[in-house]
Amino acid sequence: MRLTICLSVLLLAFTGMVGPSGAQESGGGTSSGPAAGDPEPERDAGAGVPVRFRGAILFSLDRPIGTRSIEDRAATIERRLSRVAEGDPALLDTLRVVEREDLSEIYIGEVLIKSVTTADSDGSGRTRQQMAADQALAIGEALRQEFRDRSAQALVRAALLALLATLVLVIVLAAVHRVYRRLHRAVAAKATTRAARGDGSPIGWFESATIIRMAGSSLAVFAWLIGLIAVFIYLEQILALFPWTRGLADKMVATSRSAVATVAGGLVGYLPKLLNIAIILVVARFVLRLLRVAFDRIADGRLALAGFYPEWSKTTYSLARFFVIAIAATMVFPYLPGAGSEGFRGISVFVGLLVSLGAASAVANVIAGVVLTYMRPFRIGDRVRIADALGDVVSANLLLVRVRTSHNVDIAIPNSLVLGNHIINFSTNASSHGLVLHTSVTIGYDVPWRKVHELLVAAARRTPAILADPAPFVLQTALGDYAVAYELNACTGTAHGMAETHSRLHEAIQDVFNEAGVEILSPAYSALRDGNRSTVPQDHLPRNYLAPSFNLFGRWVRGDRNA
Repeated sequence: MRLTICLSVLLLAFTGMVGPSGAQESGGGTSSGPAAGDPEPERDAGAGVPVRFRGAILFSLDRPIGTRSIEDRAATIERRLSRVAEGDPALLDTLRVVEREDLSEIYIGEVLIKSVTTADSDGSGRTRQQMAADQALAIGEALRQEFRDRSAQALVRAALLALLATLVLVIVLAAVHRVYRRLHRAVAAKATTRAARGDGSPIGWFESATIIRMAGSSLAVFAWLIGLIAVFIYLEQILALFPWTRGLADKMVATSRSAVATVAGGLVGYLPKLLNIAIILVVARFVLRLLRVAFDRIADGRLALAGFYPEWSKTTYSLARFFVIAIAATMVFPYLPGAGSEGFRGISVFVGLLVSLGAASAVANVIAGVVLTYMRPFRIGDRVRIADALGDVVSANLLLVRVRTSHNVDIAIPNSLVLGNHIINFSTNASSHGLVLHTSVTIGYDVPWRKVHELLVAAARRTPAILADPAPFVLQTALGDYAVAYELNACTGTAHGMAETHSRLHEAIQDVFNEAGVEILSPAYSALRDGNRSTVPQDHLPRNYLAPSFNLFGRWVRGDRNA
């Protein structure tokens, strides 16, 4: 770091050493010759087309002569100066002003450089002769500086300074590269340590490799920026050392200063709009915080509003938050840079069209979610059946409903599909009135129906989750060709254990009927009762039970003709 600071100081010192001399040499040191690189140099009264030499403005022309335009006059003078600059420095001794009847002519040797008319001096506060003398002085100083800069001593000095500048640039670039590598290693070590520690800081949210890549990219961009600035300064100073490229250096300086001035002016001019945006955002954030606190209190039950249910708070807050953000965005939009341009408007319309075409299903789900919220067909935790999905509602938002089945499988159902299907809620009255579970069995006609009713009610009372009040009851739903269909109805206090309660109820029905020696013909099957073993399980048969042999006439032969 110390090396970088020293190199920066050295580069700045070199810039100060070369920059002022180049500016002074280009300007020629006269009042009519402005400093090189000035974005708005001083010109003669009635400023028109400037006459330049090696990038420096000598004077300006604002009057044509005869049929020759101002631009043509300026170009002709510049060509004549360049031709003289290629000749012998001794020509400077022949610089003179020749007075005519109605004009003053500036000569170098036999070359006419410029003619000054009375019209040129009108409005300038000077006479024609004074203006011609001043312009001749500016021309002489510029050419004298040109010849000095082209001397062997000046060129050797410029070459040495260029070599020194190149050495400084190489050292600065090497230092930037070295600092970049050191910082990259430090960030990598820090990220690896934090990730291994897992202290919950934001750096622990990402993998160490991701953090290293992000930090490396950021440092590389910063290093490239510093390197490009150093190269730009180097080129500017190198070009300013030699007379043939000094004009290009002046253009680089003027362009860079103009760019910086434009950006700075734009930022300063944008500050009032930026302040308006900040105020709007602060107010919107305050309103959102206030709404969040209010709806959180409603959801927790600490704040009660007549006719407003706590489960509405989340959806209502989402809607209110959307409208607050939409209003804030509408108010901020006119203050954005380029908001009034045609390009910005075109892009806004195009993006809006894409969103409207691609978000039709999402908007339908949002509208359905709002309707479902205020319809209150279910709450979080209820056991529901939506279409063919049976399970507990684990979450519900403006886009979809998540249902978790008894097999621990989450099913995401879009709100538009939920609203378009029937919803069966098993939990609504389970705790207050009880949920009626029912199951059916078919028993043969040989078993008295009263006994079947008794056995089924006994099985229901034996099931743990079945309520005693209201009491279980039996309905005979069909008199079939071979058996009677009985439906057992029993109440339970919770809907979440429906599957387990059904299973326990079926187990109890089998146990009770087996203990009573009654066969359940569900599903029905055919059997020859003479010569076939009973379907009652072995545990409930007598110990000396033997399956009867197959004999159609056995009982008749034994005299049991009534059998």
